Amino acid sequence: MSAFGQTRFAKSDDLSIAYTDVGEGPVVVFLHGIGSTRSVWDEQLKGLSDRFRCIALEYRGYGESQVPPAESLADGAADARAITRNAYARDTVAVLDAAGVGRAHLCGVSLGGIVALETYRHRRYRVASLLLCDTFAYYPGGAARMDDRLRMLEEEGMERFAQSASPGILKPSAELAHLERASRQMSSIPLEVYKASTRATWTGDYRSLLSDIEVPVLVVWGERDESIAPRALSQEIADLTLGCSGVTVIPEAGHVPNVDNPAAFNAAVTSFIEKNAK
Repeated sequence: MSAFGQTRFAKSDDLSIAYTDVGEGPVVVFLHGIGSTRSVWDEQLKGLSDRFRCIALEYRGYGESQVPPAESLADGAADARAITRNAYARDTVAVLDAAGVGRAHLCGVSLGGIVALETYRHRRYRVASLLLCDTFAYYPGGAARMDDRLRMLEEEGMERFAQSASPGILKPSAELAHLERASRQMSSIPLEVYKASTRATWTGDYRSLLSDIEVPVLVVWGERDESIAPRALSQEIADLTLGCSGVTVIPEAGHVPNVDNPAAFNAAVTSFIEKNAK
C-alpha cells in the first residue's frame, strides 16, 4: 500500500493489479523490485508529483494486487496468470490502459528494470524512455543464484528470509526504520509468489535488445550496491545501449538508491525526464 493517492485497479489476465496515480505532467511509471511493493516509491511520489504524473504499480501477487491461483504459481506453470517477466510487462501495460496513458517513461529498480526492458521488447510504442536502476540485462551465474535463493526460501520461509536478505538491499549505514520497513515489505510477499518471481528474475538475457532501443535511456547505480547488482552490470547496459551517456552514480546508496538517497535520485530523474519529455 502506498501512502499517496487512492488505490486504483487494472485488469491483467483477469487479475486485479493495484496502482497509485498522482500528479500531472509527463507520465512516469515506477516499477518495484522483487522484494518490495509500490510503497518503495513513496519518496518519488512525494517529491516528483508536483512536476510529473507518477504511477506506481504492484505486479500480480504483490501488495494489494491479486495473487494468482496456486496452479499458476507452480514451477513450470505456463497459463496466462503464471508469474513470468512477460506477465509483469502485461501488468504494466494493463495499468497504462486503465490510466488512459498512451506512452510513459518507465523507471524500474532491480527486477523493475527487467520489467521495463521486457515491456519495451513487446510494446515499445508504449515507452517514451527507460530509467534502469541497479539492474542488469544479463546476470552471469544467474541460474546458480536463482537455485541458491530458492533453496534458502525453502529452508527459512519468507519471514526469516526477509530478515536475513533485506539488509543487503540498503546502504550499510541505513537507518533502523528503513531496515525494518524493507523487512516488512519483503516478508509481506507470499512465499510462492516470491519463489515464482525468483524463477522469473535471474535467467533473462536482454543484451541483444539494448542496441535496438530507440528511446532515451538513463542508467542509474547506487555506489554501495556491490553484492546484488555490481556496477559492471549497469556499465554493460550503458555500453551496449546506443546513445546512452554512461552510468549515473547515486552516492551513499545501495541496491535501492531511491530509498537510500531520494534527493539525489529524484534530481537525476527530474533532469532526465525534463530533457526527454515529449
